[in-house]
Amino acid sequence: MRKVIVDTDTGVDDALALMILAADPDVEILAVVSVFGNCHGDRAADNARYVLDTCGRQDVPVYRGSDEPLRQAIELSSGVHGDDGFGNTGLRPETSVPAEPSGIPIILDLVRQHPGEVDYLALGPQTNLARALELEPDLLRRLRSTTIVGTLGPALWNDTEPWADRRFRVSRDPNVSFDIDAAEIVASHEGDVTWCGPYVTRQALVPEQFFLDIAGSTGYAPAELITKISHDYAGFYSRSYGREDARVMGINDSLAVATLLRPDLVAASVQRPLQTFTDEATDTRYLAGVHPSPGETRPLHRVIMDMDFSRVLELIEDTLRRPLPWPAEPTA
Repeated sequence: MRKVIVDTDTGVDDALALMILAADPDVEILAVVSVFGNCHGDRAADNARYVLDTCGRQDVPVYRGSDEPLRQAIELSSGVHGDDGFGNTGLRPETSVPAEPSGIPIILDLVRQHPGEVDYLALGPQTNLARALELEPDLLRRLRSTTIVGTLGPALWNDTEPWADRRFRVSRDPNVSFDIDAAEIVASHEGDVTWCGPYVTRQALVPEQFFLDIAGSTGYAPAELITKISHDYAGFYSRSYGREDARVMGINDSLAVATLLRPDLVAASVQRPLQTFTDEATDTRYLAGVHPSPGETRPLHRVIMDMDFSRVLELIEDTLRRPLPWPAEPTA
């Protein structure tokens, strides 16, 4: 049984990722902690609560985490996920998640209770994790693993502009750039850390019809929720990638969940130290995995390069076609 803490700025793809975890009988979600990013932090907490309630997982606790970056001005992905993170649908849980208790002490308490057993999944900016590391510098070593949606991926040898890769022409790496200081703190610590960023996630654009067909044929609440909140999200991806003829959408956070739960679906990865790069035209900072220097002293983290996307879709379809109650043993 995997014990998982989910750190999320709950937007559309986060909701799908939460569903995969919520449906898995071999996963115990110890806590979900919100962070700003796709929407404001308080709304991200309420969105997570709404997703879990829709999935019949009222047993999973949700806490509010960081509402703003460590030092820089706050930015949000409202143009992608809507002002509410749910495609401006206005969906809210019956009861909002209270501001107290704060999620960061909860994270530290859970890791103390389960040393070496907790998998940490960071789907948004790394602010909560950085703040926890400031209190417990050895936190990453005490976790079983840490999987993060972020970084530009593996940079070419001696590359000075890794953000110029065509995969990033629409959206580079908001989870890192929205709080680069937090990301740098995480990158500087030792631990079993995996980064699954846009280098790999931008390779997988899924037809919106995939989700519409599942919802239409099953009528199950989780699948129907995804179709409700993803209409504008799919519109953004379709316009941005010139796919108006066949609407598509990203499944970014689901790839990180698949990396954690199904390591056999990872087709390629490298161990790299992470380095900060600055785009002088925009003054935006990014992280990318670089080739180690002779006598390298920086921590080496795992950077995902490729995945078996077809089997990730099978995992998603199995989840959305699974009747409630969740979790339940998969049907033969």
